[in-house]
Amino acid sequence: MARSIRDRADGKTVYDILSRSLKVRWEDYTALVAYADRPRSPFSLLVALVLSQNTSDINSIRAYRRLKERVGLDPESIASADTRAIEEAIRPAGLASRRAETLKRLARFVIDAGGEDFLSREDPFKLRETLLKIKGVGFKTVDVFLSLYRRAPVFAVDTHAARIAKRWGLVGGKAGYREISDALLRFFGADASDSAHRLLIALGRTYCRARNPRCSDCPLRDLCPYPEKATDTGKSRENPK
Repeated sequence: MARSIRDRADGKTVYDILSRSLKVRWEDYTALVAYADRPRSPFSLLVALVLSQNTSDINSIRAYRRLKERVGLDPESIASADTRAIEEAIRPAGLASRRAETLKRLARFVIDAGGEDFLSREDPFKLRETLLKIKGVGFKTVDVFLSLYRRAPVFAVDTHAARIAKRWGLVGGKAGYREISDALLRFFGADASDSAHRLLIALGRTYCRARNPRCSDCPLRDLCPYPEKATDTGKSRENPK
């Protein structure tokens, strides 16, 4: 039995299979909706990523568009807006009060740093350290931004990527964010990290689900060690505990 997917294939092979087998529509991903918006803005992308935390893309995209229409997406508009107006605009994403405060803090930070150009010119790893100090901004939010907008060599990890990395045997079951991120970055390589992140989301949504994974239909069924591990430990491969 393979202990890791690496025993059967390298990251490029896995990436190529996923690229051929899965469809990633930019309209279905909050980050890509914001990235495709015009004029393109690093701050509005960060706003969209804050709205996407712990909610569905459908809800966060709706909140993003409402915020754009009712308040605006530039730091000055959000910093000066009434908090209640922001809350009402972003209500579809949930946790409106908490997110509104985070957006206010983020807007004030960018203004104090000299404007949006700071997000484009600051060293990406220094920027990561700085953004992570803002309450409400987490590792995934920052890493998606750095990977997509700055093309930095980082791998953003959401619940799908974490689950898949563990099932593939790239990390242990108790691995934390940074360990998973580093393992996926090594596996896929820096050049593919941004698109591989979304392929893992698509894989997790369609096949490698938390409950009732569709292992027999998965495009990686001949490479992934997870069904064998589930069988060996007495778990049903269709309903892992």
